[in-house]
Amino acid sequence: MIQTLSRGIALAALIAAPFAGGPAMAEMRDLPVVVHLQEGATLPPEALLQVELLDVSRADAPSVTVAARDYRVESLPVEVRLPYDSAEIDPRMRYVVAAKVAEGERVLLRTTAAYPALTREAPERPEIVLEAMSEAMPAGIAGVEWQAFEVGGRMLVVEDAPTIAFMPDGGFAMYGGCNRFAGTAELGAGTIAFPEAIAGTRRMCPEPRMKLEQDMVEAIRATTGYLRTGKTLSLTNAAGVVTLRLTERPE
Repeated sequence: MIQTLSRGIALAALIAAPFAGGPAMAEMRDLPVVVHLQEGATLPPEALLQVELLDVSRADAPSVTVAARDYRVESLPVEVRLPYDSAEIDPRMRYVVAAKVAEGERVLLRTTAAYPALTREAPERPEIVLEAMSEAMPAGIAGVEWQAFEVGGRMLVVEDAPTIAFMPDGGFAMYGGCNRFAGTAELGAGTIAFPEAIAGTRRMCPEPRMKLEQDMVEAIRATTGYLRTGKTLSLTNAAGVVTLRLTERPE
């Protein structure tokens, strides 16, 4: 009797051993995402919608895809559920939802804003908007003074907001929040590359302004492309995530 009981205890301990003190079990969860269509935009027939969950914690590095899935949709708005592995989510990090509709290699619709998800008081059910990427939209960005209103997915509520202006040859002048910078960027059709070393003044300002300036510089250093929609300019990184959003500065 005692021998049988001992064997039972040993067997139970053997079964429980792999779970004692080990890492938490991964759990697949669904993130509900509501996808809207920009007013005036058109959804192509049998559209293939791609939705991604991206880790954008580092402004100076490409985003990391945590989860992605394709959906066949006939109309918008629509709610989709994006599966993700909870073990890959770190509450200290920052995540966004991005989406697009493409026809072959050509992107017809896409998100151009950063839509937070999962951490840092992000909504439990993100609502995102697909904007048209029509060839008829104005593509030029030179000759306009652009004023920032969103940096790294965070809306700016500040007087004397940072600005940037481009010349046709790629030369640019930027006010980062404290200092002024200048250089020459490589401009293409929807692409842009800023120089690694950017000349600028070295004025000292209060800490909030210095932090804003640092965020601006990090945002443009991570930028590889741009999208212009009317009076709004979105700078994007290699993964298509928005690094900086600007609007035409009023006269």
